[in-house]
Amino acid sequence: MLTEIETTERKWSYEATTPGGDYLLPLLNSYRASWALIRQWCGSDAALATRDKKIEMLERLLWDAVYALQKAGDDSAASKLRRAMEKG
Repeated sequence: MLTEIETTERKWSYEATTPGGDYLLPLLNSYRASWALIRQWCGSDAALATRDKKIEMLERLLWDAVYALQKAGDDSAASKLRRAMEKG
């Protein structure tokens, strides 16, 4: 069900921005609230929040590794890891 919602919302959003597609805006706006509720009921919001927390934890671990490498005198590895973190 979530896949269908995501697909429909993306399709309608795209079509609403194309010439002649503005008729979809009221329909899209009225359905967005329902879709948000469905996502919440299906646990999509909770899953995203959990994923974001895990990403934050991993970022902290990587920064800790940068500092540990610097402290251990491995500036080359610390710099390489720091550059990779700053790119992402």
